[in-house]
Amino acid sequence: MTDFSPAETFQISAQQAAILSQQQYLGQPLAAQALLSFDAPPERAVLEAALNEVCQRHEILRTRYRQVPGFKQPVQEITPQVRLRLSLETGRSLQQARAEDRLALTEVPLVASLLDRQLLVSVALASCDRQSLALLMTELQQLCAGGQLPAFDSLQYADYAAWQSELGEEAIGREGLQFWRTLYAGQQPGVRLPFERRLDFTPQLQECRLDTDLAPALRQLASAAELSVEDSLLFLWAGFLAGLSQQDSLLVALTVDGRSDQLQQTLGHFSRRLPVAVTLQPQATLQDNLQAFCHQLDLSRSWQDCLNELEAFGAEQPRPLDLGCSYSEGAEVQELFLDQACFEKLHLQARAEADQLSLQLSWQPHLLPDGLPVAWLEQFAQWLKAAAADSSLSLEQLPLVSADQAQRLLQDFDRSADLSAADAPLLHQLFEEAVRAFPERAAIHVDGREITYAELDRQANQLAHSLRQQGVASDAIVGVYGARSIEIVVALLGILKAGGAYLPLDPAYPSERLSFMLEDAAVRCLISLQPLHPDIVLPAELPQISLDPQLLSGSAQALPSRSTGDNLAYVIYTSGSTGKPKGVMVSHTNASTSTLARGAFYQAPLDRFLMLSSFSFDSSVAGIFWTLSQGATLYLPSEEQHKDPQQVAELIDAQRISHFLALPSFYAQILEALQQPSLRCVIVAGEACPVELALRHRERLPETLLVNEYGPSESAVWCSAFAVEQPPVDERVAIGGAIAGTRLRVLDEEAELAGIGREGELFIGGPGLARGYLKRPALTASRFLPDPFASTPGARLYRTGDRVSSLPQGTLDYLGRIDFQLKIRGFRIELGEIESLLGQAANVREAAVVARDTAAGKQLVAYVVLAQVDDREAQEQALLAQLREQLPEYMVPSFLSVLERFPLTPNGKLDRNALSALELQGSAYVAPRNELEATLAAIWQEALQLERVGVHDNFFALGGHSLLATRIRSKVQSELNLSLPLRVFFEGETVELLARQVELHRDSGVTGDKVDALEALFAEAQE
Repeated sequence: MTDFSPAETFQISAQQAAILSQQQYLGQPLAAQALLSFDAPPERAVLEAALNEVCQRHEILRTRYRQVPGFKQPVQEITPQVRLRLSLETGRSLQQARAEDRLALTEVPLVASLLDRQLLVSVALASCDRQSLALLMTELQQLCAGGQLPAFDSLQYADYAAWQSELGEEAIGREGLQFWRTLYAGQQPGVRLPFERRLDFTPQLQECRLDTDLAPALRQLASAAELSVEDSLLFLWAGFLAGLSQQDSLLVALTVDGRSDQLQQTLGHFSRRLPVAVTLQPQATLQDNLQAFCHQLDLSRSWQDCLNELEAFGAEQPRPLDLGCSYSEGAEVQELFLDQACFEKLHLQARAEADQLSLQLSWQPHLLPDGLPVAWLEQFAQWLKAAAADSSLSLEQLPLVSADQAQRLLQDFDRSADLSAADAPLLHQLFEEAVRAFPERAAIHVDGREITYAELDRQANQLAHSLRQQGVASDAIVGVYGARSIEIVVALLGILKAGGAYLPLDPAYPSERLSFMLEDAAVRCLISLQPLHPDIVLPAELPQISLDPQLLSGSAQALPSRSTGDNLAYVIYTSGSTGKPKGVMVSHTNASTSTLARGAFYQAPLDRFLMLSSFSFDSSVAGIFWTLSQGATLYLPSEEQHKDPQQVAELIDAQRISHFLALPSFYAQILEALQQPSLRCVIVAGEACPVELALRHRERLPETLLVNEYGPSESAVWCSAFAVEQPPVDERVAIGGAIAGTRLRVLDEEAELAGIGREGELFIGGPGLARGYLKRPALTASRFLPDPFASTPGARLYRTGDRVSSLPQGTLDYLGRIDFQLKIRGFRIELGEIESLLGQAANVREAAVVARDTAAGKQLVAYVVLAQVDDREAQEQALLAQLREQLPEYMVPSFLSVLERFPLTPNGKLDRNALSALELQGSAYVAPRNELEATLAAIWQEALQLERVGVHDNFFALGGHSLLATRIRSKVQSELNLSLPLRVFFEGETVELLARQVELHRDSGVTGDKVDALEALFAEAQE
């Protein structure tokens, strides 16, 4: 309990303003708390006397904060005298006491509780930083031990706050503000952690600790570079995190003590998050990098008193990573708990005691997956050890992965020994084993028609005899043209039994594409299950076969096999970067091991599998051969059914389907239409699985297993899978770990193993790996590379082009395509991040973002499909406005368009090339109508490098951005002797609107000579 006397009112500091603002946002007080332990606690009177003496000594301990009408920011009230009484409540745990005393800070500036032999002191976070809290506890210890404190002749914190405010109004303050604005301009955004997920703010912490013997090495490193240990540690920590995200230039915010020498004994919140530009030179020595960093750090520190984040950060500037790092030496005498750390995404605390170095990492909950912080600390310790051993090494020579961790990575993601090539029969032999076990079971069901395993085998054998007579042998490619039917499965099996390889040809594909595939594959013959489209051009003298009764009347005996596991089983064509599709060659061993791996992964009995994909898509291999190897029934929807989610749902309900595979976006629609599903397992693949879908699946089908599969055609359908058995807590669903017979490698740009939690490119190996690309030896050599980590001669890795990070649990997190990552105006942008935010918006069913090349540079364009369209233009603008609140300016699309549906590839995936080719629906051209509009339009045309600009054309839709806006503003000032505040320009997005603003400012007499003073007043009004 505390008694107060009347208070005086003072303004607050910038640090206090930031904390109180965050506290208001959270709706709860933030505290700095310390725990002091005693062998035998002093008498209550002694403790109360000590507490009251330090409160009288430091004004900040007698300070409360309140909002005063007419003031935008709170003020601090300093009571001349308080009388504090110690709480002696018993039975409270430390956790309970900390929580209750924190809440009590809404009424009083300091709370003290005696818990058995421990004294808990709680102070408002706006009043105390870490160093102040430690100083406070040291003074209390001294007083409780009967000592005396020296006379206090330092400034009080209110004096510092007043000085800080006055500094901002002086010339030196304006110069400092300009320094920070210059520092921010053009900087790469802060480190984007590979696992950064949560947008919400959670003011709790989790911690992990790692003890090492690196203290002497760290001191030696700092001494060699003639730096303080703390500064060296700051660089190493920032550089390590930069390495995790593979950035060479970044802007970080380091928590630093803001005290001058005159304030060392003053209590208050002086510490601040100080932005520092970190430029890594990978080929320069560590010592040179350290010295360059020290120079930049000293520069930032020299201007720290002039830092006002609200002014220095424009709304369009990237916010630096809130990165905390602190270092101390000697034994810890008090336990300090600061909610300040919750402002930081990551806080590294290092304490050296003799030769022992304790590394403690604190982070916001849900920011990092379980186990990752320990892995990062191990990597950092390895990096630190290598750096201290030889500071003449370049940064790129410093290993981020220890030998032990590298071995774990190789083992955790390698299951190639679980299923070898020797274990795999020929692909069709898996079916033949099921024929012997279940001859009378239904093998295929299509629209009321069924065929048994025995009959399917008989017809496939008869076709095989005919194909042999046509000269089909090992590696001969046979085309199959037709839609979903029993006959197409007969054709595929017959080709395999004859020793050939099948090439599926979907009639829905463009004729030009089919003609190319037939010519490129040099097919031996073509099985036509329906009339060919007249525009398809066939190779000369190509034999065509129809499955007529006469063809299927020959011998039904199985032919002796002429194939080996290395021979081709099928060729699947996928999109190529040259504009022409490329054929992926998959052998019997590749396809067979992939199929056998399903039996090892999936435990739910396979009964009825619904295959939705086209036979020309590689997921059909999973549907056909997994089903037919298990004695289950393969259900094929009709051509009318397979694209209609309502009809698919009805088919699942009516036929009691147990398993099916679909694109996540299609399954989301099917899921809502299901009535009484008998599903045991749903597999999604082909695109990223949204968390929202996983949660909705769990809500509607809690007993049905959901599996997120991943794998390119080059890995024979799949290489990893993740069973979503618990509600996802992240913003992405993992793609899992290696399946049986597969090894996965995450490599950095130097083809070295990327450590746990570090972004890299995924490489795939194992017997499921395809032979390569048909007639593309150079392309095959560039994508299928020797495996440097394998002991088996000839082992290969396929380079996927997919960005992933490894999780400590032995699973992978999919981060997107390497080619979906681009730079605009120097900023690295991941299109998937923008798409994810759009996808979370209400009423948005699908979202996609593409980059266009314009005369003014790259331009982001977003497309959405809405669940309900009311006012298209208003909805487009509302979504853009929402993105502007969530993203920095450089990541906000210049244009957003609502579409009825997205263009799809023949395989049902989003066709990004077609999306990029869509014409943007802009405003009709309206020429300038007066001299002012003509002048402004000419300035825009020059800046945007366009032949003409209409008065209704949107600046951002034309490719404009903040940097161009700045140039245009300068041109306007030069030609019209009139300057508009930049914020007004962003509000006037067309020539017409900007002309109105110019006229308004002309009428008000605002010239270029007066604008600086006006903007300063505007900035002051915003504070």
